[in-house]
Amino acid sequence: MTNPGLSYRQPELRWMAIAGVAALCLHGLCWLGAIMLNGHSGAFAEVQRQVMLALFWMIGTLIIWKIAPSPSRLHAVMTVLACALFVCGIGSVFAIANLVFIQHYNLNSVMKTLGLASLLLLLMQLCLAVPSAILLQAIAMKRNSAAG
Repeated sequence: MTNPGLSYRQPELRWMAIAGVAALCLHGLCWLGAIMLNGHSGAFAEVQRQVMLALFWMIGTLIIWKIAPSPSRLHAVMTVLACALFVCGIGSVFAIANLVFIQHYNLNSVMKTLGLASLLLLLMQLCLAVPSAILLQAIAMKRNSAAG
């Protein structure tokens, strides 16, 4: 009896690469649109930084799916968002550590403001990761047939 969940399309490596590149392009376009609406001057540098961060969580997700395929498309999207939350959370911790240990800011004076800003940025990153998560799993994964 076959697994009724999801599996990679064949050939695996080609579909993984196509899904990753397409999802990265969509993620970059989402970030560019969000930043341009805000009127940020260094939009392309920020988009480049966010796409590099997205590369880490997309590769992590593809590896997780290789180890343990998702039982459903919703589970696959939630796996992508969990990886995005993990990578972006680590990025926020490193940003706070940079301010405290490298740039010698007082932790008590910046923690409340930086904590709130980090939380808002993390929520924005997760919101902008949803379209990429849906596209990544839609391209890379296919439903197994229940017949067996």
